[in-house]
Amino acid sequence: MDAETFTDDRIIELSKKFIPIKVNPEDQERPENVEAVRRYQVSGFPTIVFASSDGGMIAKQVGFIYPNDFAPVIEAALEKEQTFVEQLAKLEQTPDDAKLNAQVALTYLERTQLEKALPFSEKAFKHDPKNSTGLLPELHNQLGLAYGTKVESAMVKNAEKAAMYYEKAVAHFTTVIDKYPKSEVNEHAQYYLGVIHAIKGNFDDAISVLEKLIHHTSDANIKQNTEAMLERVKDLASSN
Repeated sequence: MDAETFTDDRIIELSKKFIPIKVNPEDQERPENVEAVRRYQVSGFPTIVFASSDGGMIAKQVGFIYPNDFAPVIEAALEKEQTFVEQLAKLEQTPDDAKLNAQVALTYLERTQLEKALPFSEKAFKHDPKNSTGLLPELHNQLGLAYGTKVESAMVKNAEKAAMYYEKAVAHFTTVIDKYPKSEVNEHAQYYLGVIHAIKGNFDDAISVLEKLIHHTSDANIKQNTEAMLERVKDLASSN
């Protein structure tokens, strides 16, 4: 990409709105590079991360991309950031706006900034008890995922923290399942609940949740993914 994409005049002009930083994750003298790979969930190279000034991930592009295709990616990242800045500005004027709080919380969660999302999530839940915005099921689901991603790494370093993250993830997924049965993300929450049980080693609970989902879902993709996950969980359970 250095020779073709990054030398394109349009890309050079658009890139002036960012501060480019090139990171080599294999540089053992710079552990912060390895941390960046973990934080932004880099799974292949090259990966281009568009990050905010506070480290939030605005967008991510994985793999080689030609200039004509890359320009819209940059433009979309800039547009997302501008929208978020405008939402934050509006929220300063109307701090109890349930919809804005939910939207800001979801953006922070998308940017893998759980701690920043929490106060806005709490306000969204407080000021929208009947889910008039329609955003609460997704907010609970994303909070569950955010806590869930922390469980496995915490299990190695701090069992108490892992248990706390696990309980919070379970609580959010269970809320979606029980409180919002007609939500579009209800079955996703059931799947993730099964997964988080499995990660924590609670295989019986995981199997129970996944089997129930297989029996009642009408979504072919969810059923296929759940069947595959159930098989993996049963293999793990039999080897422990």
